[in-house]
Amino acid sequence: MHDGESIVTIATFDTEFEASLARGALEAIGISALVPTESQGTLSGVYGRTGLSRAELKVFESDRERPLVELRRMQIRVVERHRESD
Repeated sequence: MHDGESIVTIATFDTEFEASLARGALEAIGISALVPTESQGTLSGVYGRTGLSRAELKVFESDRERPLVELRRMQIRVVERHRESD
């Protein structure tokens, strides 16, 4: 059940493009995921980001563990965030 459930960051990526690929891989196996910056329509996903900003991959709190396992299984590089910064 996802009504009113928190959305948490499970990983960060150097580019929006990498985060979008990971999102697509998760959605292909039935896990809902979100990259908040995708809707901004920037070119940062193709050409990289400047500064310290990274693209975040988010899922519902109850789905936190399975996506991490699946991303590792698919050998998608994951940079996990510290829990206190979710």
